[in-house]
Amino acid sequence: MIFHFKRLDLNRNKNVKVLPVTLLITFLLFIIQLNTHASTNRTTLLTPPSPGEFYYEVAQEIFKITGANVKTQIESYPSIYKKMNSTTPESKEIYATIAVLNENNIKKYHNILNIISIETSFYTLKDSKKNSKTVDEVKNLKGICVWLDSVLNKYLINQGFHNLIPVPTLNQCVNMLYTGKVDALYSSEAPLIKSAKTLDLDVTKLKKGYTPMRVTFFLALTKNASKEYVKKLTNSGKQFKSSGRYDEILDKYRKDLFLPQ
Repeated sequence: MIFHFKRLDLNRNKNVKVLPVTLLITFLLFIIQLNTHASTNRTTLLTPPSPGEFYYEVAQEIFKITGANVKTQIESYPSIYKKMNSTTPESKEIYATIAVLNENNIKKYHNILNIISIETSFYTLKDSKKNSKTVDEVKNLKGICVWLDSVLNKYLINQGFHNLIPVPTLNQCVNMLYTGKVDALYSSEAPLIKSAKTLDLDVTKLKKGYTPMRVTFFLALTKNASKEYVKKLTNSGKQFKSSGRYDEILDKYRKDLFLPQ
């Protein structure tokens, strides 16, 4: 009796096994790459307890155009800037907020989009007859109220003002001005008028004085964001403005911002 043994093609069987394994490894590497990409772009939009709705709607629109998955987190201003300044190149969490563009932070954060520029001025009451047209006149006033959390407070300190009275809220500043506890307050016009109207005070009694600077609000992103992500957000900001969507939102909040028609 003769037995015929069939020769096994080991190479063929080996290839059959290798193909699924190769595909599996490729798929896993793709998943890992996606997860890594997602984690590097994980962004938290930090907002104070009472944010300007205009600014944060603009920010959310930009992230929406980019397709970024962003969560919003409420923090006080000191906590916001502490988190913004604590990131390192290795930090996985990217933070964003609405900041005032100045020489101190222009290199700290990525400036994604200049949202709006607003003048900041000193305000007195007309019937107080306090002179505040020049910087020297303002420095000679008895007391200037400024919102404690505002970057404007730090700006005035850096400019050599020693007559500042910082308080926790702008409403408190406005009350102090109208009751004669301070000679002036320092603010941009829109929130000041809004605050006065909220407190049912006569805004026509306000007198605008020295205007030291224009404040530009911008969408700030921490430096640990990848160049690709920053580029995408910047392009989304340009697309957002050119599409006319920015103007629509600005018109929607024009009264709240007390901008001219």
